[in-house]
Amino acid sequence: MNQNRLQNIVRTAQCATLLIWLLIPVAEIHAQTQAAMNAQARAEFERADADLNKTYDALLAKLPDTEGKEKLKQSQRAWLAFRDTESAFAADQVRGGSMAPTIRYETMTELTQQRIKQLKAKRTD
Repeated sequence: MNQNRLQNIVRTAQCATLLIWLLIPVAEIHAQTQAAMNAQARAEFERADADLNKTYDALLAKLPDTEGKEKLKQSQRAWLAFRDTESAFAADQVRGGSMAPTIRYETMTELTQQRIKQLKAKRTD
């Protein structure tokens, strides 16, 4: 085998090894099984929910009177009921399917992110 061919084989092996090392973290980021996708969707929702709670608390603290605070609390309770019901309805479209939890959590995350934007807009009014 000539020297050039041997160097090409070594370079190809090095590139393949590098590519594998780069792809392993990507595979871990993007869940590959339905159970992993469900868990990832839940974790994303939990992050959004924590952000919602911080945003809500900040707005609540900013409101000057008890009446405004009570109206925000009532609004938030009603919105939470809507979010949960809407998410259950979305998941019901694949009733009994293994991806129902993913759909539920993704819907909850999307709606929660929308609510965060609404609450932040009220903080700047």
